[in-house]
Formats: sequence, structure tokens, C-alpha cells
Amino acid sequence: MPNKIPKGLVFASKSKSHKKRIKILIPILVLIQLSIVWPIYPIFSNAEMLILGLPLPFFWLILMVCAAFTSLLIFFLKDVEEE
Repeated sequence: MPNKIPKGLVFASKSKSHKKRIKILIPILVLIQLSIVWPIYPIFSNAEMLILGLPLPFFWLILMVCAAFTSLLIFFLKDVEEE
């Protein structure tokens, strides 16, 4: 009896809709990463401004982490729905 457990890196699904969602997710995550480094982050480095009691740079980083988490959560939930 052959062993049906796949070896190596295995993705949850290889359907066309899964690949389409990955092609949407990757640029979103790249944009989020770019927004916390040099080209965009210095725009938000004004430490005098407060939003919800937090300095603007700290609020911006928390906002980007939440955006990345939300996009990954949506991707995961759509992937689970498909199966």
C-alpha cells in the first residue's frame, strides 16, 4: 500500500481561484511592507501628531500590521470556504 502523505512544501489547493487570490494577496503584502520602510514611512515620521493617543509613526505601524493580518485572514477564510 503506497503512502499517500505528500512530502515537501504542500499548498492547500491548486485551483484557479486559489492562484488568483495569491496573485492579489502578494502585491497587497508587498505594498504593506513597502509602506513601513524608506519611501513612505518618513512621511509619517512626525512624532508631534497624536492619533488615539499614539504618536503617528507608532499608529502607522500598528495600522499596517492590522492590514496585513486582515488580508491574510480574508485569504485564509476564502481558501477554507472553497474546500
